[in-house]
Amino acid sequence: MTTSKNTFGWELAQNGDLLLTTLGSDPSFHDSSVRSLCLQRARSTTLDDEGKPMFPGCDRDFVDLILEIFHNRFGPRPAEGDSDYLVTVKFLNVKTAEIDANAMMEEAWIRDINLTREPNGSIKFDLNPNLGLDIVLTCEQVIVEAIEPYDRDAL
Repeated sequence: MTTSKNTFGWELAQNGDLLLTTLGSDPSFHDSSVRSLCLQRARSTTLDDEGKPMFPGCDRDFVDLILEIFHNRFGPRPAEGDSDYLVTVKFLNVKTAEIDANAMMEEAWIRDINLTREPNGSIKFDLNPNLGLDIVLTCEQVIVEAIEPYDRDAL
């Protein structure tokens, strides 16, 4: 009998393997918390949704989201000499989003995060909260941008 391990879909993310390398497993982000959420229009294109050039002088903006997560923020402390980590994830060209911004006022305590491939090729990101911030979005690309140590006691 073969048992498959749950990767929570992080193989769909560019640099997703860094999570396994740094954290020792593919994280569900259970007991983690959201530090910040940034929605921005910082990139544009002169191509339409089908990749064809738009009329001269026309362009459209991409919507990107950047999420910073304190991994294991409310979980057991790491072993002596090990670190807690702040994980920064970018979601490029967000197509749909359901974000309860009012819930960001709460602790934003995460139950789990899952990535799945949609039939149209988009990636679905689903952050299920224990408390607070709830995010479900679809996007073109997910990138694990950075993984940096942080001091839990300094928060």
